[in-house]
Amino acid sequence: MSICRRPLSCDYAVPGLALLLSIAGSAAYAAVVLPIEVVGVDGTVASATVDVPEARAGQVRSLWMQIHGLAYPDMVSVQINAGAWLTLNNETAAVAEPGRSYGGIGGGFGTLQLTLPLPPGAVTEGGNNVRFRFNRSDGLASGFRVLAFNFATADGSKVVPAAAFSQDDPNSWLPPHSNAADIAAGRAAWYNAPLVANNRPGAPAIRAHCADCHAQDGRDLKYFNFSNASIGARSQFHGLSSVQGEQIASYIRSLAVPNPGRPWNPPYQPGPGLDAQPVVSWAAGAGLAWALENDEASLPFVFGSGRQKGSQDALRITAETFRPDGNLNPREIPISLQLPDWNHWLPRVHPLDAWGPEFIRSDLGRLYSDSGTGLADAGSVAAGSSEGSLRSRLASPQLAKLIASGDLVALFDRWTKAQRKFLTRYQGKNADDWSPDLTNKVYSTQLWQLTKAWELAQEFQLEGRGQEFYGATGEPRTWFNTVALATAPAEENIPDGPNGMGGSALTNEYFDNAWYEVQILLNGGNHRHNGRQPVDWVYLIDHIRGMYGESQRPEPVRALVAVIKAMQSTDPKTGPDNQLRGWRPDATVDPRIMIHSDWAPIFRTLQPDVRRAITEDMLTAWLEKNLRYRMARYFTPGQTGHTYAPAKEVAEITGGSVWVAAPQFQAAGVSPGTIAELLKWGHDYTNMAASLHY
Repeated sequence: MSICRRPLSCDYAVPGLALLLSIAGSAAYAAVVLPIEVVGVDGTVASATVDVPEARAGQVRSLWMQIHGLAYPDMVSVQINAGAWLTLNNETAAVAEPGRSYGGIGGGFGTLQLTLPLPPGAVTEGGNNVRFRFNRSDGLASGFRVLAFNFATADGSKVVPAAAFSQDDPNSWLPPHSNAADIAAGRAAWYNAPLVANNRPGAPAIRAHCADCHAQDGRDLKYFNFSNASIGARSQFHGLSSVQGEQIASYIRSLAVPNPGRPWNPPYQPGPGLDAQPVVSWAAGAGLAWALENDEASLPFVFGSGRQKGSQDALRITAETFRPDGNLNPREIPISLQLPDWNHWLPRVHPLDAWGPEFIRSDLGRLYSDSGTGLADAGSVAAGSSEGSLRSRLASPQLAKLIASGDLVALFDRWTKAQRKFLTRYQGKNADDWSPDLTNKVYSTQLWQLTKAWELAQEFQLEGRGQEFYGATGEPRTWFNTVALATAPAEENIPDGPNGMGGSALTNEYFDNAWYEVQILLNGGNHRHNGRQPVDWVYLIDHIRGMYGESQRPEPVRALVAVIKAMQSTDPKTGPDNQLRGWRPDATVDPRIMIHSDWAPIFRTLQPDVRRAITEDMLTAWLEKNLRYRMARYFTPGQTGHTYAPAKEVAEITGGSVWVAAPQFQAAGVSPGTIAELLKWGHDYTNMAASLHY
């Protein structure tokens, strides 16, 4: 059961329209309860009626919508009153930025805002009926949600007042059945009911059960507030009866777990105030309201007050923000990149159905599952085991010791490596060896591990315990692993292009960037960097440039935050003589990123004074950190984690020879004093290297 949305079998009036209001000069209409869920069989329709005052009806030119789950062109059609059905695709509707730059309908974003032009006279005075139709399934989707809609004039002004809409409250939902027998039957079906792949005729049976692709106990559906109807719809999509769907929904409603999320709000989407919420609410994210319209709007949250969306004016840019011993908090910095929603976390196919017995025999399955199959089983989950799987170890009374000793980090690392080892055998050697089916299987296996990592973090309340291992310099909320990073298509060599995610380089790069961004939010190193682990920052940051190459949409602030977190990834107490864990200016992205011609397009949207100040203060912080250590400490023999050569695309923004770019820094407006200090440090460094025959 990979995507859960609300079922409808016929045209219906939006449920819950008990609230009546009187708009001045018009009849009374029920407030439209949002979202409108349109999920079920092909052709399912949902409708809502809104009032348009006489003076405004003739001014209407379009229908503005915010839709969650509009996954492919022509999936959805809209009808106004008795007019023709109008289908939604990238030609008929105008998708708003930034969603349009990331592929629009059929691209990476789970929720889109779009405007549909309407023919003259489509909207009339008084009540207007708007109908939304789910045209057809692609074998994966069950429908969509209309989060908001309104009629708009030529200048984009909304016509229907906000009072005409209300929001559904998940805390008011009741289970379809409240008796213990139905709840128990729902739990049994969740773990054991046989399923089919989809609702198409002749769909094959699958070995996975609901619990195997979701959190094992179903807590994700409760946490992200999937409605009773949506759970029932997805149950039927996978071959269960309507009664079984209601029973499963009743079981989900009975779970004593928090429910701060919504299906359309991307997990861990950053935004101000997120850390002030209980740690259990972190996964719910800051909401789509903090997915900004453009990247430059993030600047005040990095350099300014960080409490409002603002311009680049009056920013407080100082070297303090860039100091490697500091700890910039990316969780509180909103970005314009909408992260994947929960539907995009869930695998499309379970590894057992993708790979068969090979998965059962793999460490990837055994390290997660007590049963040794990678499948959730109600009995084994409850009983635990002594096999040393993550689940059994986390259920141990020795959990605190497991965290403090670092054994938990090591166990997660082993599990992550097991995924890479397992999937290596299936990878194509080059782009032509891949196919959409192979990509789907490989990527779904990555997603399965990510979903199960979330399950373990939530079930065993791990997210607030990072400082038990990482210490005071660690993040107050963190993951103990790099599973999010390992979910990026690039990590398993899934190629850009027609065989990549979404069948395009753009969508493939979106998911690379999205999962790398989630990794920065969940665990950017906690000042415990070790060689290229846990994050290969040079590689990660170059994917931001790769994303720009496909979208042509610069993200200078997101790139800056990644550069700062790279500089801050090592332990402040460990110097350059520790070549694996200490400060190594030659081993990460350096300030030349701000002045190199290859990166100029990324930063071109920054105002000149802002770019100059950022360049100087980044360089200043980098130099001040270098000068804290005697020069000889940079040449202490020992093990190194930097024996690989970076790709040519990033070779000139890493490696530490920043002084060679002094003329470019000078041309960028960096002060003469800072340039002189840079040249002196470079002179001393090269002299020491020469004397030691480096």
